[in-house]
Amino acid sequence: MQIETLRTRMKKPSKILLLDGGISTELEKSLAARGSGTSNDDDDDDDDDSGACIHTSTAPVKFPDRNLWSSSLLLSHKGRLDIQSRHENFLAAGSNIITTVTYQLSHFATRFGYTEEQIDDLLLIAIHQAKAAAASFHDHDHDHAKPKGVDEKTFIVASIGCYGAVLADGSEYTGDYQLSVDDLIQFHQRRLEVLSRESNQIDGIAFETIPSLIEVRAILKLLKLKTKPRPKQDEGASSRSGCNRDVNGAVWLSLACQNGSTLNDGTSISEVLQVLDLEDPNSDIVHGIGVNCCKVGFVHELSLLLARHILDTRTSTIRDSDIKNLNPK
Repeated sequence: MQIETLRTRMKKPSKILLLDGGISTELEKSLAARGSGTSNDDDDDDDDDSGACIHTSTAPVKFPDRNLWSSSLLLSHKGRLDIQSRHENFLAAGSNIITTVTYQLSHFATRFGYTEEQIDDLLLIAIHQAKAAAASFHDHDHDHAKPKGVDEKTFIVASIGCYGAVLADGSEYTGDYQLSVDDLIQFHQRRLEVLSRESNQIDGIAFETIPSLIEVRAILKLLKLKTKPRPKQDEGASSRSGCNRDVNGAVWLSLACQNGSTLNDGTSISEVLQVLDLEDPNSDIVHGIGVNCCKVGFVHELSLLLARHILDTRTSTIRDSDIKNLNPK
């Protein structure tokens, strides 16, 4: 695996790494194109080993279960193949990093009739589909040379969405949760623990569409709890960090912003970066900071703000789905 390599590349990148983006949108398009509507896959898809049941919503959605959004495709064999196919499409288009279809998949789903064990299984299935896509793509003779200066490696990163995402009520656009830091730690904890146990299967973890300072604080506190001091006899073992990690691989935070300078909850990006530097001054637990799910017109200002503050300490990440309409000039 390339776990340490991805962390190194994010710390001091020598080449551009292209991230995928909008895979759930692409999955929606493909389902709509073949008229899937809200129905589950064909009756012959009886080899679902997740043990999860389908919960349909009365809302007109394209995915099998609105509560899990695109992650509900993981419930069936056909859905998993759709996911794998879209991962391969992104690789063919030049992506170096593919993110698992787990943005809206969390143990909050126990409120919708799933068990914690079923969610654990779906998280693992999502990783498997991403790995299968990478293996399939590289096993074939693909003549998709990346542009000069773009890295040739492929990395798999597990996607973790914000608390607002699982509510499916647009809360990620406000960050107004009325929850404490401890509440949000509890929300993220088991999912992070499951993914941490699979650290040899993934290259990193992305916390995406984080709309509030309190959720940033919760994620940082949780990551610190999962980061252990390195024993003195091992301090020379790594020049990058003085820590052993339960959470291996690269970690980045992607913020949801209402304009070019503030989070969706109204907190200034400058304040978020100050908190990040205070809690993680040596970039031991967070290796990248970026934005997603914001208007394209704000990306340039946000990019400059991030770059000025963190140029020497972290990596700035912006989802390609957020910048695809920018004028290249």
